[in-house]
Amino acid sequence: MEPQEQPGRDKLEGGELHVRHGRVWHWFDNFWYHYKWRVILAAIGIFAVLFVTLSTCRRREPDYYFYYVGPGGFTGAQQSAIITSVGTAAGEDGRDAKIAFSFLFMMTNDQIAAFREEHADDGLTVSGAQIMANRELLSDEIKTGNAILFFMDPEVLEETQSSSGAFLEIRQFAPEGTPDQAFSGEYGIKLGYTVFAHDPAFSAFPEGTVIAIRNGISALSLFQRDKALENRARYEALLRRWLTP
Repeated sequence: MEPQEQPGRDKLEGGELHVRHGRVWHWFDNFWYHYKWRVILAAIGIFAVLFVTLSTCRRREPDYYFYYVGPGGFTGAQQSAIITSVGTAAGEDGRDAKIAFSFLFMMTNDQIAAFREEHADDGLTVSGAQIMANRELLSDEIKTGNAILFFMDPEVLEETQSSSGAFLEIRQFAPEGTPDQAFSGEYGIKLGYTVFAHDPAFSAFPEGTVIAIRNGISALSLFQRDKALENRARYEALLRRWLTP
């Protein structure tokens, strides 16, 4: 005779299994049922943040920062060619340096007046507001920025130096025998006396463009003076490599 099935036996066994999971399992099952999509989206968001953070940490910072400051205008192709040439010239051991290069349009007040007089009849004009904004950007870069070597219009350099005193005398970095005509005032040396003298990319620069070196030490860097001096020394060594007799 077959054993008689006990009513509710299967349900009881199921209940026993459920009890074994306990309340935590019941809570998780209920939570997942109501909030699973929120959890999935949150996990995707956390993963994205971690990915961006890790990518940023691994990204190589520029070896050098440079500025052009003056009235020159450049096409995208010209800018790319200049950046490539500077990166190659700044590199060592056969490798190009990773650089950041900014182009800042700037004119002195005398240059603006002369431009407006020259173009009084053809409608060309200069945005004084843009130049004022760019002067603020240059001032901020001099006070707290990373760039030490600047490619500059000589008149803009003179005006900037008179207001900020930010640049070093350039002769101390020039090789022995560099003629007097290589210098533009005390703070600039003409591109014709650098490794860029015959570089086609630099034909885009206005005639008379010079290289100047910023002090790199300001009131804001006093608490990191040793680090600032070490950084400037890197640019001084680079400048010496670039200058030719």
